[in-house]
Amino acid sequence: MCFLLFVFQRQIIYLPSTEVSVPDVAYTLLDTGEVRIKVWTLNPGKEKALIYFGGNAENVAYNIDDFRSIFADRTVYLVNYRGYGGSSGSPYEGGLYSDALAVYDHFIKLHSTISTMGRSIGGAVATYLASKRNIDKLILVTPFDSAVNVGKKIYGFFPIDLIIKERLDSVGRAADITTDTLIIAAGNDRVIPYENTQNFIHSFNKTEVETVTLSNVGHNTVHLHPDYKETIASFMR
Repeated sequence: MCFLLFVFQRQIIYLPSTEVSVPDVAYTLLDTGEVRIKVWTLNPGKEKALIYFGGNAENVAYNIDDFRSIFADRTVYLVNYRGYGGSSGSPYEGGLYSDALAVYDHFIKLHSTISTMGRSIGGAVATYLASKRNIDKLILVTPFDSAVNVGKKIYGFFPIDLIIKERLDSVGRAADITTDTLIIAAGNDRVIPYENTQNFIHSFNKTEVETVTLSNVGHNTVHLHPDYKETIASFMR
């Protein structure tokens, strides 16, 4: 079992979404030199921008209508991870991080500032980006501290520290983040243990973190809470 977890961990961790067609929505195929990343563009031409990294198995295109209104004053870039939603390649931690930097470096030329938002596994990517680049504001939805710590909760009888190489260690990067940060947790999250989110929140020490827990919603339904959109919009004002 340890051998199988080690060999197939990327297939367990990453669940790529299929490509969809969205009429009248522009996108960029960004060539990183290794892969081509498909990035949807909403509200083009704004001075400020936001880059969004979705959750596992999430098709980021399904956020188009909501994000057009929530971030009406910003251009929004919805990133399809490598291997997801029309992007080439196969997902792995280092690749997701390098792609995030490439997306930022490409689009910052068009804007005065860029904020970033990540949901679940996308929180790890957004946290990495915020620790490496100048980010205006950071939004993290149902984030976790690290894949290792979450794995210990789920597979506690295995030597997870030795097995997992896709570590997604957000808790180790939080101390380097100085940007204004909003963390949204789901009150009934059955995927990410409460302790893992709290451990992550407590690891920030260079910035104040606004934390909001939305009750009666789970990990995959947090966006359905009636206060979800307004919480984000208020933070971005």
